[in-house]
Amino acid sequence: MKKILLGGLLFVLATVVVVAQNLPSITIVNNTGYEIFYVHMSPVEDEFFGEDWLGEDTIRNGASKTFQLNIPLNTANRYDILLEDEEGDYYVKMEVTITNNARIVFTQDDLDDD
Repeated sequence: MKKILLGGLLFVLATVVVVAQNLPSITIVNNTGYEIFYVHMSPVEDEFFGEDWLGEDTIRNGASKTFQLNIPLNTANRYDILLEDEEGDYYVKMEVTITNNARIVFTQDDLDDD
């Protein structure tokens, strides 16, 4: 009986590891000149940007933060990304092709003037 339970547990752990390995990590680099308080990301197919990924954290100007996305690349590899700074300005990149360990740099050129 213990062998069956141990075998089942090992199978579940192996499955979790395989799934986690398929989830891409991306790094957002803040070169906007302002501290970033909110990061919103969603696959391009989603109608809304979704929840804030930073929580209580911020990204200082010149700093970066790495995120692990929760959807495998073979399911979604293009994202819309929105950052909000301390003054409520938005920096947007639409339809960004994501690869594992991608570095996505935001600058003043990404400021949404709308």
